[in-house]
Amino acid sequence: MSVAKFGRYIFFALLFCVVLQPAWADIPPPSPDKPTLVNVDLKLEDINDIKLGSGTFDLTAQFGMRWHDPRLEFEPEPGRPGPRIWMGARAEQQLQQIWHPIIDVNGEKGLSVARVYSLSIWPDGHVELREKFSATPRFDGELTWFPFGHLTLSLTLTSAAMDRRQIEFELGELTPKEDLAAVDRVIHGNWVPEDVSWNVSERTRMVHSSNLYPQIDIDIRVEHDFLDGVHKVLLPLIVIALASWGLLWLNPTVQPAFSSPRIGGTTTLILTTIALKFVLGRELPVVHYLTLADVLFNVTIIMLTISLLTSCLVAAVFTERGADSARSLNRVIGRLYPLIYVVLLVVSIPLFIE
Repeated sequence: MSVAKFGRYIFFALLFCVVLQPAWADIPPPSPDKPTLVNVDLKLEDINDIKLGSGTFDLTAQFGMRWHDPRLEFEPEPGRPGPRIWMGARAEQQLQQIWHPIIDVNGEKGLSVARVYSLSIWPDGHVELREKFSATPRFDGELTWFPFGHLTLSLTLTSAAMDRRQIEFELGELTPKEDLAAVDRVIHGNWVPEDVSWNVSERTRMVHSSNLYPQIDIDIRVEHDFLDGVHKVLLPLIVIALASWGLLWLNPTVQPAFSSPRIGGTTTLILTTIALKFVLGRELPVVHYLTLADVLFNVTIIMLTISLLTSCLVAAVFTERGADSARSLNRVIGRLYPLIYVVLLVVSIPLFIE
């Protein structure tokens, strides 16, 4: 038998053994009879980039878990009664050899990024794991009254593989929580925190499975800054509305040259309003329903269009019927314009905002 043929036999024999070899099972939980109790701590470090268009926000937090595994008990060395501690990459290597909970950020956009800080094992078998992670969860909330209103920034941490028969979460410490001033320092942007809460719940992860997986729900209720909504949306639209009304008092019957700045000025205001909405596009929510901001912008554009058309009408009446008819029409338009503006707003807000 040639060396090459013998080598092929050896290769196929090894491949056959590998294929028939059963896969190694993952490390089982510490207790086969009851779920392992895992105490969870969470420290919020940064919440920013609350995107109303995509319905997401960026979050960075420190995450700690503590549990007991009697299989890891050891005799401490003389003079060193404390825990054994692994940091960084060495902690990640050590985690491959022991059982530990795997947590998934549920309902996020993309994948979260986690980094292990430290792993500590005490002589009595207690284990502490410290991680830091960044994620882009999705938030809930009705934005009907934007630029005013509330949002709930939700973060859901779910057991990735072990159901409630194997693992049970216990709430430890969430910081910051009670001190809203400290929470406000964590949240960046035009949002003011109102409440922070968390609780333990359960949910199914797959359609074909009825197993319940424990999870931790963190809810941060925030309110959009009132002054920010006023000076970014309300104040510019009020100025545009007053300017359009002021242009209507330019009387072309006294000086025909007034028709040009009146019509040109109104056209400029229409383009300015449309440009303002595009500039604020990142600040305005993209939703399937109308918000207060949408109604304000739409009503303003409609009224500016009416102002432009009536200005053209006054110029046409002045040309066809003379100054007296145009003067009377201009006076009526100047008085009715703000009234129609207010009535249209009052009717549109309850009509189009659910």
